Amino acid sequence: MVNARTKGKRGENQVRTQYFDHMGIRLKRDLEQYRSSDHGDLLADFKDGEFDWPFCIEVKAYANTGSDTHRPAWWQQVRKAAKAQGQIPVLWYKYDRRDWRIVMHMNHVSFALGGSFDHQDENLLLTMDTETCFYVTREILAARAST
Repeated sequence: MVNARTKGKRGENQVRTQYFDHMGIRLKRDLEQYRSSDHGDLLADFKDGEFDWPFCIEVKAYANTGSDTHRPAWWQQVRKAAKAQGQIPVLWYKYDRRDWRIVMHMNHVSFALGGSFDHQDENLLLTMDTETCFYVTREILAARAST
């Protein structure tokens, strides 16, 4: 039987590697998640003021359940942590022998692509693959830098 904590750490390491490989951004585990609630799994590994990293990233790696969708409790968890940290919630999830899927709220995707930020429905979510996630992430960072 696989240890859940080991599997979670392995998943976080895979996500960290992908951010570095695709964007040159180093992430580290947020150790505060073990001391207090409302923290994501990963945060930027930058010195204070060096870079404005707006994302609260939660990583979930689970056994294959026959489903391709995320569990609503996962989204609620990252949404709550992101709100507490004043950040954008990003959920990375993966079932065994499947590709990573990433969930963001449409407000952030719309903003990144030059649209409005007024979608009030909290259920308007976009689930995407890794390439799309990195495209949207770059666009969000660029849009924030220009405001």
